[in-house]
Amino acid sequence: MSELPRSRLFILALSACAALAGCYVQSLHPLATDDIMTFDAELVGTWVAEGDEEFVFTLIDTTRGMYTLLCDESGAQARFSAALVELGGANFLDIYPEEPQSENGFYKDHLMRVHNVLKIERTVDTLWVADFDAEWLATMISQKKIAVDHVPLDGAVLLTAPTKKLQTLVSKYAKTTEAFSEPVRLRRM
Repeated sequence: MSELPRSRLFILALSACAALAGCYVQSLHPLATDDIMTFDAELVGTWVAEGDEEFVFTLIDTTRGMYTLLCDESGAQARFSAALVELGGANFLDIYPEEPQSENGFYKDHLMRVHNVLKIERTVDTLWVADFDAEWLATMISQKKIAVDHVPLDGAVLLTAPTKKLQTLVSKYAKTTEAFSEPVRLRRM
């Protein structure tokens, strides 16, 4: 079997991402570093998605400047470590999944945990959460408007850029509306 040119592979990956509902931008490296981490005690609590009572975020203060994020989606739970950072005049959560609860080492050796960057805005009882828009980012990369180390994946863009370059990217596009998905509105319980 012959190898496809990189540009053809990228277009195939972009098409697959556009066709899928859950396209993500993920990163091998963290966004958070000590110099940009912050903490907002008002984030601590339980937040429920408006119009979808089955989607619940619970942020717990772990007393070390970090949060534990519990995500409950229709009764299926996942745990993440989460760090709040401020870049480009906006706030972001850098979330990283906890080790899966499995005794099977072979299985765990074949999973790769990655960071996700969530843009957040909060008022007293409302939290808006948005992902980087994978389709937008893939298009900007293919048009050579953004140069960032990455690997296009089925349904995602995996950023391989080091932390400082990731911070530069996020800071530059922090206020670019189309760079992010439509925010999910959560209300405090």
